[in-house]
Amino acid sequence: MKTKLLFILLPLTFCFNTFAQKKKPAKKAPAVKVSKIDSTELLNKNVLKAGLQQAKDFVEASLTQKDLTANQNGEKRYYDSYKLLLHAGEELFLEHSSANFRVMLSLKTPAKDKQELSYDSQPFQGNSINKFHYVAPVTGTYTLLATSMDAGQLGKYKIAKTITTASAIESGLDQTFANQFKALEKSKKENFKNITGEKIKKDKKEEKKDKTAGLESFKTNLELVSGKPSLIFKDNNGQTANYKSILFESENEEEVKANFEQLKKQLQVLTRNWTEQSNTDTNYSSSTDTDFITLKINSIPPVKKKQKPLFQLEFVYN
Repeated sequence: MKTKLLFILLPLTFCFNTFAQKKKPAKKAPAVKVSKIDSTELLNKNVLKAGLQQAKDFVEASLTQKDLTANQNGEKRYYDSYKLLLHAGEELFLEHSSANFRVMLSLKTPAKDKQELSYDSQPFQGNSINKFHYVAPVTGTYTLLATSMDAGQLGKYKIAKTITTASAIESGLDQTFANQFKALEKSKKENFKNITGEKIKKDKKEEKKDKTAGLESFKTNLELVSGKPSLIFKDNNGQTANYKSILFESENEEEVKANFEQLKKQLQVLTRNWTEQSNTDTNYSSSTDTDFITLKINSIPPVKKKQKPLFQLEFVYN
């Protein structure tokens, strides 16, 4: 294993900036000192201490034929092992990347009784990135194994580690919005039964015009954004239910996009342990095995010639 170590402690931030500096007159470079450090400690230099919101470590390393190996179904994989000290409730964020192979991580609990796998499932196209989020259930030293998704791969890789707490991560959220989303998330476990209100009756003409024809619609008093009414749509005889709300609308597209970006950032924090499915200028979606949310901008064509199109910011939870 060949390594190059960089580590820092920073206030809570997920933005990285690069500053250009003027070159100074060339001087004779001092001799480089190489420290002999146990490679398993390279991502464990900085732990979360009192007064800090975030602890970071960064390592550049390589999988080589001298590394540890594991055999599975007759296939050999090379891997590097790292120790990570985590306290119960702390949140671990890892970004594992390589231009040489598809990356894969394995995290074992202190008791070695449970193992979490996280990997890049996309076909390798010259660059591989995998992001992993984990909430530590117990305090102790966890074991992180860095390897390749495909057997027999060698080459350089990088791992960026961040440890923080839920309170630090969510400190910048709109607390009203956060509380409403968490209430909605809890309600989804019961198929929105506790927030489903009176059924909305429609006449036959409305049903023909309505795109949701065949679905039963119900009122709900849980508003994700204050003042923006929401509806519950049910189908399959009530077996499945969707929550839908128009969170913002305007003829000014830029104004709607600004609201989209603001709410998307809130949702990215609130669903940080979900799998992000889409992230564009007009559409954001994230999911778990049972839940799926979408935030998107819809364009409504004008009814009359002189009218401008209407832009709506739609949120759906199903």
